[in-house]
Amino acid sequence: MRLRSAIVIVSLLLALAACERADEVRSDAERFCGEAIARRETIVSPPLNSEAELQATLEFYRLMGQLAPVAIAQEWAALVFNLETAASLIPGDAESEQLVAMTAYATEPSAYEVKRWLAVNCGLDIPITTIAPQEPEPARTTTVAPPEGEVPSE
Repeated sequence: MRLRSAIVIVSLLLALAACERADEVRSDAERFCGEAIARRETIVSPPLNSEAELQATLEFYRLMGQLAPVAIAQEWAALVFNLETAASLIPGDAESEQLVAMTAYATEPSAYEVKRWLAVNCGLDIPITTIAPQEPEPARTTTVAPPEGEVPSE
């Protein structure tokens, strides 16, 4: 009798969990691109003039985080964290301002990877401003010529 009750309870919990997951937003590259193209300005210049705009922007960024393809999901999550950190800024508080600046700097590589992914996969160009250069610089190489009269060995 206990075993049967346990099986029924587990079955109900699994059914409930399946229903909840059906409502979740899942990774969807096509929709991610569509949302990014349609709401480019929200990505480039997030509206943050009021609490309502800030909350709407955060909701959009979080939705995009759910839609983000695996290839950039971690990078988009960093952008959400950056925006959440900026939203918690206490003006005039040096520690809070430093945290926002450090977070922005730390998430620059993620912003660059999202920019590249959007350009390659969605045909969407978004400008980003970074403190540090994100393009890897080619390694410098030098060629040493053999001394005069010597034939280089192969």
